[in-house]
Amino acid sequence: MALAFDPSYIDKSLPVPVGRQLYGLMSYLLSHGDLPKGTKLPSVRQMARDVGIAQATVSQVYQDLRDAGLLEMRKGSGAYTCLSIPQQSDHGRGSLRTDIEILLNKAERLGINRMTLVAMVNAQAQLRRTRSGLKIVFVAVFEGPGADYVDEIRPVLSPSDRISIVTFDHLRENENARKRCLDADIVLTFLHRETELTAIIGGANILGLRFIPSNNTRKALASIDPRARVAAITQLEDYIAIMRPSVQRFAPHVADIRVGWSYAPDVEAVITESDVVIYATGADHITRLVRPGVPCFEYRHTPDPAVLENELVPRLTKLREALERPDMGAREGEGERSTELHQGEMKQ
Repeated sequence: MALAFDPSYIDKSLPVPVGRQLYGLMSYLLSHGDLPKGTKLPSVRQMARDVGIAQATVSQVYQDLRDAGLLEMRKGSGAYTCLSIPQQSDHGRGSLRTDIEILLNKAERLGINRMTLVAMVNAQAQLRRTRSGLKIVFVAVFEGPGADYVDEIRPVLSPSDRISIVTFDHLRENENARKRCLDADIVLTFLHRETELTAIIGGANILGLRFIPSNNTRKALASIDPRARVAAITQLEDYIAIMRPSVQRFAPHVADIRVGWSYAPDVEAVITESDVVIYATGADHITRLVRPGVPCFEYRHTPDPAVLENELVPRLTKLREALERPDMGAREGEGERSTELHQGEMKQ
């Protein structure tokens, strides 16, 4: 698999620098796409030729992506993806029955009878209800959507866990917000913003989560009439170049797609001339410009279930063990605080 996209995704007529467009496009593909770790990217020269922009611009974009932790530069070899794609295991009762069968087999091998096993499970369930929860902070770009993301994360948390939200803007401006993150057991954010967050609160235990388009978004895109004139509007200039491929990914039958920035002078004209309007998260204010009867919906993302199951849950489990067993010492992860600090917090 290789990184490939239509050069027309970079629109030189837009009031957004081409380098900024390319960075946004590539950062999205590298953090939200399905490129396996170690995938070789086009060379700077090849990318510049394909897109039709200066090599110096592409070189700077690659350096910025490297600094953001989204790719690695190998001397004499080029640029490669450095993020692993999580694999989601089967969900539902069928998978749970398999897990129970494995547990029963393991208990039998250890000589534990079934009644004792049931008692152990009940005791663990009771402990889960009564033990002190973790303090978790989710750092969002926009507060409203951030609350929705937290609701989607909450099912994998313990009932006693406490999770709160703060935005990047508030974090930069407010010392108390930064302190709340530093005092948290873990801070969650978007995968492609993990490096940015680390620069703001370097002492925190941070985990970047991969997000994918939601099922409702996929269904809405697939249902668009192929003859429709579609407007795809973003709030953030950095991601203006990703709007067209994001729509085409689930609506390949749609040909007429015009992208725009929500604060551009011509955004009202773009929307007025369209049969369907799609807006990126945070750009909901443009809905007032949409004519009555014209389909209009948000291009919404959701936390990748595979990441929640295979990365977040194991990380939380280790944190709980560290809190409940002082002999384990400091929590794992960069910027950890000692168990004694957490014990002190729990007494307060």
